[in-house]
Amino acid sequence: MDELRCVLLEAGEDNTLTMAATNMEVALERRMQAQVREGGSLLMGAKLFVGMLSLLGGETVTIQGEDGRQAQIASGTCCYTIPLLPVSRYPRMEIPFPEDTVAVSNIPHMAARTVFAAAESESKPAMQCVKLTFTSDGLKAVSYDGSRLAAAKGDSKGNASVSMLMPAASLNKLARLVSNKDELDVGTTGKSVVFTKENFMFSARLLKGQHVDSDLLLGSVQSAFTILTDAAALYDAVSGVSVVADEDSALSLCFADNRIQVRCEGEGCSSSRELEVVALSGTPEGKYWYNPRQLAQCLGALGGTLMLEIGQNGVLILRTDDLVCLQMARRKPARLRVLEEKPEKKAAKAAA
Repeated sequence: MDELRCVLLEAGEDNTLTMAATNMEVALERRMQAQVREGGSLLMGAKLFVGMLSLLGGETVTIQGEDGRQAQIASGTCCYTIPLLPVSRYPRMEIPFPEDTVAVSNIPHMAARTVFAAAESESKPAMQCVKLTFTSDGLKAVSYDGSRLAAAKGDSKGNASVSMLMPAASLNKLARLVSNKDELDVGTTGKSVVFTKENFMFSARLLKGQHVDSDLLLGSVQSAFTILTDAAALYDAVSGVSVVADEDSALSLCFADNRIQVRCEGEGCSSSRELEVVALSGTPEGKYWYNPRQLAQCLGALGGTLMLEIGQNGVLILRTDDLVCLQMARRKPARLRVLEEKPEKKAAKAAA
């Protein structure tokens, strides 16, 4: 669909220029002031339009054309002529009524703490989403890919109680367009969620399906012990030892004597670091294995004082004031199991 590669320009008699684009998953509209001599709408190739604007040298740009034919874009001594598509082919986004919206802020911060834990596989469309829940207690965002979970608290103003599944890729696009200080009004049209502020509208297609119940999952963990440490220090240790990781590597956390040994085994090499911790409950002991890349992403989203909890089967829960991450443990790497089996077999043969 050629119109999905286009940008729609609408010049109003109130001296405003609206620029809109969509790929059917998300849609964006921005408004700006302009000197409009004659109102109208034009639909042109977005990549070509942006490329031309970057090459113009004047302080102002003049755009004129006829729907479905050609447009001239001029600035200074330069003038481009490009073909247009009929405006009627552009799929326009829906905008909810203001009374159906809730005010939210800190969108980039919330996205950074949840998008990484959404599934990448297209076979799990619901898991590719971030579940947004608006309640009287504020905004809650949850992502889950089957082996890890991220549940973040966000800022919202309003008493609406509603949940929706927004694709993580769409939320990430929105986060790159706004700042944490921006307060957006959020509403739904049934099939889409729309974020608006002055001169800005962003719409994303919603998905239907079952998503994880984060409270139920976290509540099912039977804690073996809990420690207190610094999120940044543990992240530095995990990311530092992970430089030796390959596709088959696993990272181990070994707990003993109020210390954590963070170790990663690569092909023919290994790296380890140690950190002091404070025990809060239980006796911190044992060795547990995790995916190094996934664990580093979880820790990268956390900050400040970190409460680390180990549950049954090595399930790992990381808690701060505004984010909870759950990471499933994995088996010890096969090559390490083989290395351990060889001495045992030699000892058995010697005993025989």
